[in-house]
Amino acid sequence: MATLAPHSDGRSDRTRPTAPTPRAPGGVPGLGHVVPLLRDPLGFMESLSRVGGVVETRLGPRRVRVVTAPALVHELLVALAHDAPRGAVQQTLKDAFGDGLLMSDGQAHRDRRRSMGAAFTRTRVADYVPIIQSVVKERIAGWGDGRLVDVEREMNHLALDVVTRTLFGARLDDDLAAAFHRALPDLVKGQIVHSLAPHPSFVRLPLPVNRRFDEAVRVIHQVVDRAVGERRDGLGERCEGLGERREGEDGGREGTLLALLREAVDPATGEPLTEDDVRAEAITMFGAGTETVSTTMTWLLHELARHPDVLARVVAELDAHLGPVADAASDVLTLEMFDHLPYTANTLREVVRLHTPNAFLMRTARRDVTLGPYRVPAGTELLFSLTALHRHPDFFPDPHTFDPGRWGAEEPAGAAARRVAMPFGAGKHKCVGEDLAWAELGVAAATILRSLSLQPVPGREAREVVWTTVQAQGLAMTFAPRTDADAGVDTDTDAHTYTDTDAAVDL
Repeated sequence: MATLAPHSDGRSDRTRPTAPTPRAPGGVPGLGHVVPLLRDPLGFMESLSRVGGVVETRLGPRRVRVVTAPALVHELLVALAHDAPRGAVQQTLKDAFGDGLLMSDGQAHRDRRRSMGAAFTRTRVADYVPIIQSVVKERIAGWGDGRLVDVEREMNHLALDVVTRTLFGARLDDDLAAAFHRALPDLVKGQIVHSLAPHPSFVRLPLPVNRRFDEAVRVIHQVVDRAVGERRDGLGERCEGLGERREGEDGGREGTLLALLREAVDPATGEPLTEDDVRAEAITMFGAGTETVSTTMTWLLHELARHPDVLARVVAELDAHLGPVADAASDVLTLEMFDHLPYTANTLREVVRLHTPNAFLMRTARRDVTLGPYRVPAGTELLFSLTALHRHPDFFPDPHTFDPGRWGAEEPAGAAARRVAMPFGAGKHKCVGEDLAWAELGVAAATILRSLSLQPVPGREAREVVWTTVQAQGLAMTFAPRTDADAGVDTDTDAHTYTDTDAAVDL
């Protein structure tokens, strides 16, 4: 079994032993590896782990080195964070949305992260749990009537509802929420195309992909401006349980993330964040706080429907520790309750491993560096996939098998898997909202599975679609109110047919 061992022998770049960087097979003159990358993005990235820890590819005229070894990805994100900052994809977002936490680097990123840290402490996340539960209950209220539920759509709306309620203490109308979700694919496709463009002027050409990207940016700005404006004007006060003054350790501060942003100061100047700063961070929360959670919840229901044995264990654990059927007005979840649900936690961990949302991330070496045994010249673009990393067979046996048991404390491979896994990144750019994301996933799963049984629909399983993130598209199912004897799934329904289709990047 391979082990995670980031390079730490103390030697300088000049004295470390170096190895030649292998080249990926199968390149085509003029195009390089663009065709296999677009045809099967994750399959191509996973195949490179058999070539080397760092592999040179060609994307058109550009040489891009793909980092496949978990130890080297960790080293890139931690030890080389200063020397290999974020790459072209993040620059595209920065140009469109400003210098928010997701888009910034260097000192600006460190200052902004300190400013936002108070919004994501365990105490704050605990405050959000009843809000999240309330939103989930509202969203699933009509699911048990036998109608066909578009799970992807519902999870998109659920995640957006959670962000707007916790961040702004406000609501978005359904039309604006739908416009936001329609804009995301065009935004992501534009990111990919712009990051691979041979010249910066490409983004100004009157091409359909550029027009759709510009329209997506406009819609996302509109959504955020509406939400920020409502909260600033006090319209968010109508939302139940939000916008209230808190006493005690919160010092009377309002309980929304937006309120905390407005109270934050820039460490470099001692001044409050500007409206542009607040807007940039709001956009960060919308982007990072919706797609990751909605996609993971969709994959969770997909996998549980395919594995009724896993679902039965999760439901039994939830019922044993939380009590069955989460529809009583007195039923209120707390963050501490989730400290006692190990199998549920491992199931969520396995969903995030197998379907890690972050398919592609990039860094660019600002100077000559050494990554493990590989020399990386200044200006080199480095591409890596957390999804492919979590399917590395040396660290995750049978990597395409959904197996929550691999994370068990009694499993010898479990400790190695925990060391390697980094679904929210690592180092100074590790997702600041990781604890909130886990809380959202846990609360949503507990609320849904304690209230409803899953009834899969043959032919409506999720299919994997890859952009810069891994999407779960097409999943639909029906639900029924749970009975005391119900294990959570209708096992008479064929829920096991699944093929990965439509995995290409659709440009």
